[in-house]
Amino acid sequence: MASNKEVVKKLGPCGGSGGIEKSMDFNGIDRIVKISIRHAGVIDALTVHFLRNGSEESTQQWGGQGGTLSEFHLQPTEYITSVKGSVGFYDNVFVVRSLKFETNLGSFGPYGTQEGVPFELPAITGQIIGFHGRAAGFLDSFGVYVKAGGTKGGGSTGNGGNSGSSTDYIPF
Repeated sequence: MASNKEVVKKLGPCGGSGGIEKSMDFNGIDRIVKISIRHAGVIDALTVHFLRNGSEESTQQWGGQGGTLSEFHLQPTEYITSVKGSVGFYDNVFVVRSLKFETNLGSFGPYGTQEGVPFELPAITGQIIGFHGRAAGFLDSFGVYVKAGGTKGGGSTGNGGNSGSSTDYIPF
């Protein structure tokens, strides 16, 4: 029978070393419900909205106030399977230039400008349940937390799928 132990892997970050370290507390997250992105020539900022134990929460805005605001909402059974993007120099700073979010039902983006070095952060056999990186005036770097398996309806069943389970944090 399957183990009730969940494994969470940290992939990335991709990008520069500027800005302040940012990270989501992924414990108890049922699913990501919306992502807000400020973008123009780069990814200026990112805010993640999610359900934790049935209540909606959000990260602080990671980054600055520039660019155009775009938002996308995930359907109740939709989850992020991969994030693609590019990193490169902008105003002599190495930052995230573009992001595209792929889900089990489609994709959102690309946001920003697709220039520089491309990257991909795939969930492979799981789903992306959170993000980390660095940010100040722009999104300097970007990475993901992947929960292995558990890809049903945002990875949660009943009470969020966390009852009685533990999480292994495996950095790459």
